[in-house]
Amino acid sequence: MKLRLVFVALIGAALASTGAMHSAAQDGEKKAPVKAAPKKEAPKQPEKKEAPKAEQKKAEQKKTTPGTPALVAQFGDWGVYVNKTAKTCFALTQPKDRQPANVKRDPAYFFVTTRPNDKLNNEVSIMAGFPLKEDVEVALIANGASFPMYVKGHGLWVKDPADEPKLVAALQKDKEIALKLTPAKGAVTTDRYSLTGLPQALERVAKECP
Repeated sequence: MKLRLVFVALIGAALASTGAMHSAAQDGEKKAPVKAAPKKEAPKQPEKKEAPKAEQKKAEQKKTTPGTPALVAQFGDWGVYVNKTAKTCFALTQPKDRQPANVKRDPAYFFVTTRPNDKLNNEVSIMAGFPLKEDVEVALIANGASFPMYVKGHGLWVKDPADEPKLVAALQKDKEIALKLTPAKGAVTTDRYSLTGLPQALERVAKECP
């Protein structure tokens, strides 16, 4: 279970990356020129200040963590992510609709993960985006079949591992699923996930992580 939660944290970091921060550069621009001959040397100062900025940007670009998953393909509503360092591949989507719409919560994610080194193939997991009530029965219904889920913290996994291949097959035959969840505090919520593009996404996952 710890591995699963750490893995999800990695994904969150990858999806929330790409930011720009430049405050130190602004401090440099506030410095007034020293008492010196302002003849032809004045234009040289701005040029000197821009060089560190370019170097900082290059350094920030190189800071991309080698262990973070990268999006390699998009099929319909499903993206395919690959983490070459950890040899992990997964298909990922987010809800198309969340009800009640006025409830505040973090983003939700639906994963189908493959990790060859752990002999894990197409593991279904869902991060709800809020703490779940763990003593409530939750089932994922796909293509008319019901699959009981194990609930822990913000996450859900298939309760019986033997059901996993059946669930993945059922998901690929359906168009949409509606997942009803009970928060630790508050009323029942319903997230709707589109399954458009999932079969193609899983084919790509199998190629990336054979």
